[in-house]
Amino acid sequence: MTVPGPLTGRVAVVFGATGWIGRAICTQFVRAGASIVMVGRDSERLDQMHQQLGGGDRIMPAVADVTSPLDVDDARRAAIEHFGHVDLLVVSSGVISGSAFEDGVPGDWAQMIDVNLRGLLHASQAFAEPLLTAADHGGPADMVFIGAVSTDVHAPRFAVFNAVSAAIKQLARTLRYEYGPRGMRVHIIEPGFGVDPNQVSREELASQPSRPRSRESSPVTPETIAAVVALAASLPHGANLAEALLLPTEKVSS
Repeated sequence: MTVPGPLTGRVAVVFGATGWIGRAICTQFVRAGASIVMVGRDSERLDQMHQQLGGGDRIMPAVADVTSPLDVDDARRAAIEHFGHVDLLVVSSGVISGSAFEDGVPGDWAQMIDVNLRGLLHASQAFAEPLLTAADHGGPADMVFIGAVSTDVHAPRFAVFNAVSAAIKQLARTLRYEYGPRGMRVHIIEPGFGVDPNQVSREELASQPSRPRSRESSPVTPETIAAVVALAASLPHGANLAEALLLPTEKVSS
């Protein structure tokens, strides 16, 4: 007899599904028994993921740009038409660029604001109604944001990314108070990848990295993040893993 997973019966929509973190979340959800709508901009990569995850009607690719309200609305409509309801939303869409602030490129700033913040606003607003409907019927309803630990450690060279991430954290906290009494849980998962700003040398500050160091070699992996997302969504009714900070075990500063 097949033992049902902790997310069996859930319908999850994952924005940024083909990204570094989004792929791991989709994989974790399928293993946990959920049906998923994978949302991304690249139809070919979505189709490849669909096949890698086993295909079938329980996995639905949806091509959409999170910065387009019309695309997001279309993804919501398609998800509900296909599965009948949605009770779990994960927004992992995001871009990051860094430089000394005085050398920052306004176009890069605009892209981070558009994708990381405006896109998240589109997605969370569009799916708030179906999530609240699920909660009204007595079922689970979860909204999950992927944040950044740099809002607390003030990672140098990422001032604008940090500012946008702080706005996302504040949005999660506010929506938690707005939607919690209505039965919806709002979570923010903040991974840290081992960057210690107190150990960054002047030479490194003068170099041109485009993202925090050591991300790929960090013990905080996409699979770790996905496991925490699945844990948050599978908690018993009434318990909310509101904010989860993920750090490497040997990291001593925060």
